[in-house]
Amino acid sequence: MTLQIRIAAVGLLFGATVPGVYAEEPRPVLRLSDMSFMVHSSRFTPGSNSKFEFRNSELTFTRLRPAATFAEPSSVLGPVVFASQHPGLKPITPADRGEVTLPEKRHRLGELDCSNCHVGKHHGVLQMYLGTGGRGTPMIPSHMFQVRVECVACHIVPKEAERAAGIVGQTFRPTEQACVNCHGEKYRGMLTRWAETLGKMRDVLAPKLAGAQAALVKADPKHPELARARRLVEDAAFNIEFVSLAKGVHNVFYAADLIKVANGWLDEAVRLLGGAPVTGDDTLVRGGYCGVLCHEQAGVKVPETVTFAKQKVPHGRHVAEFGAVCTNCHSAEVHKAVTATSATCTSCHHSPQNERCESCHRAQAAFYRGETKTDLVAVEPNVMAGAVSCTGCHDFTKKHSRKVVGQKCLACHDQGYLAFMDEWTSGLDAAVAEAAKVLQRAEAALGKARGAGAKRPAAEGLVKEARAALDLVKGARGAHNPTAAEALLEVVRRKAEEAMAQVAKP
Repeated sequence: MTLQIRIAAVGLLFGATVPGVYAEEPRPVLRLSDMSFMVHSSRFTPGSNSKFEFRNSELTFTRLRPAATFAEPSSVLGPVVFASQHPGLKPITPADRGEVTLPEKRHRLGELDCSNCHVGKHHGVLQMYLGTGGRGTPMIPSHMFQVRVECVACHIVPKEAERAAGIVGQTFRPTEQACVNCHGEKYRGMLTRWAETLGKMRDVLAPKLAGAQAALVKADPKHPELARARRLVEDAAFNIEFVSLAKGVHNVFYAADLIKVANGWLDEAVRLLGGAPVTGDDTLVRGGYCGVLCHEQAGVKVPETVTFAKQKVPHGRHVAEFGAVCTNCHSAEVHKAVTATSATCTSCHHSPQNERCESCHRAQAAFYRGETKTDLVAVEPNVMAGAVSCTGCHDFTKKHSRKVVGQKCLACHDQGYLAFMDEWTSGLDAAVAEAAKVLQRAEAALGKARGAGAKRPAAEGLVKEARAALDLVKGARGAHNPTAAEALLEVVRRKAEEAMAQVAKP
């Protein structure tokens, strides 16, 4: 673009005639035939675009023109009605990254340089949309930005009346109707939900921030962790303020992740100084925001079970009962991406401090505590149930094996007790295998009778009870309650033999 046209563009903004450029016209205009410009990196073709723009290295000026005027290739561009920086359509500058420096000199009389007063305008909002500018979180571009949605797609409500806009210029406010126009009625209310949820998340962090700042004030100036704690609190405060001032709704998942990181920093800072973090329901800020922000409003249902590493996982219970949050297993940066590994599961389920083993291993826990529901035998608690928890025997910080479990016995008992461990494990395995063979013979005999057309309802019932007893021992692991396991295996053998006797009757 030539210097004269650039000057003319500035003149358009201020409604002034620029000498030497279209001075013969009563109002400054710019004709399409007088300039060349690009639209989304493609050359503008007069008559084919309902939205057009021209740009220099700093700004992109955009306006909508009535379709009727496109019939004339040399039609008038007219006064500019909207100006914005278009994210992604030009390289990121230091200002985009927040590295704004004030001008060294003040403007001179008659110098039309807006940047002398308006420094870094909207750069925080732009950073939020791009998914950068915060601290402690990788770049997470807005989903809208990734599909090339520009500011004018959501900011569609004029702020000024038409008459006033001719004097003071025009800008546009956002509206949720823009969401509905593209995504449908199920997205109505989504924008409000985003704003309210981010507000609740900041409210959760407010007492934590105040508590951490108070801990800094009270801390010993010579405390070895004071400098680190101060940096953590400062970074957390920056993220909270950035989400507020840069309007987190422009990139709601990036904003939520910044708050999540800030939450962890505040807790860590207080612990470094020897204090206890402020407690409260922080499920939302720990990463449980995906459902609240979008899925619930959009009608996305949480699946009850999912398959992970070839195993069926109770997905719904992880959220509803176990206190897991979305970002424990899913990426905050890439929608639907699973970041969990087997180590992720182990760090939660099999840590030395884990006291929630029974939430998943219900059958084993009930068998150990004598709470298994069955009419086949009376299941009494294991003699150790009142004194030893799951982690008293199981230590998943080491490679799990029967030998490792046996060594845990020696914390309370002498060397002779290792023989009991072998009996409870290897001995019961052999007993299970023996009972299973007897049951298989009974099932085979019953199947042969069915094939011959004989009906043996009594035998059918006995085999069903024997199978239930065997499945109970195998599922609950007999070693958790050897006495009950041996009683159940005896039921398997006895009922299987009775069933074979019933089948053998003429």
